[in-house]
Amino acid sequence: MYLNSAEYKELKSMAAYMCSITQEMAQAALESYINKDINKAQYIRERDKELDNYSLKMDELSGKIIALYWPRGSDMRYIISTIKISSDFERIGDHCKKIGKQIIKLQNSRFLFQMNSIYELFEDVVDAVSSACAAYYSLDIDMAEKIIENDNKIDILKSAAIKDIIKFMSGHNTETEDAAVTDLKTGINLINIARRLERMADHAVNIAEAVYYIIKGTHKDKDLINEECSSN
Repeated sequence: MYLNSAEYKELKSMAAYMCSITQEMAQAALESYINKDINKAQYIRERDKELDNYSLKMDELSGKIIALYWPRGSDMRYIISTIKISSDFERIGDHCKKIGKQIIKLQNSRFLFQMNSIYELFEDVVDAVSSACAAYYSLDIDMAEKIIENDNKIDILKSAAIKDIIKFMSGHNTETEDAAVTDLKTGINLINIARRLERMADHAVNIAEAVYYIIKGTHKDKDLINEECSSN
């Protein structure tokens, strides 16, 4: 049984480590934003290199397992999905790194205002990423379905955050032209952060949908369409 093989055990170990790095980077991005912690923003960039390296290793090892053991059924779905999921982890890390860059740009702003909408967006996205990691490692379909169901809420929060930022940019009074330019740049950087957070959530949903596929052997969207057809 390949599930007891050294290669599979190594793959599970890599998956656990990639999950921990991804969760750590998402949480560090939130803490960096809250505290304007430039050192933590720079630290995210270093962790991203390690995440990229592990993503490549997981792809290589998954291919090796397929070549050696020719897994079938749910085992094959797990290996194929792992290749896709490792890419989602890597992309989440990229967005965390770029959010860190945005936070570094904000260090000279007159203030980094704490809007409830963007803060709630940050928290929900970090929770989605953490839950996606846990759902993948433990193959928890209930957790995966909750992530998928919560995606609409995150889209709404992103839209609310951008509206708040635009309102700030258009209604804030400044004493000098330089201050006005600084506040404009602050708003643009915050919009970029909000958009990257939404993309992180999209990758968390991708991971959750992959977990659903591993367990059920079908795609979540297809099952929803079938349920709608049956009810009509």
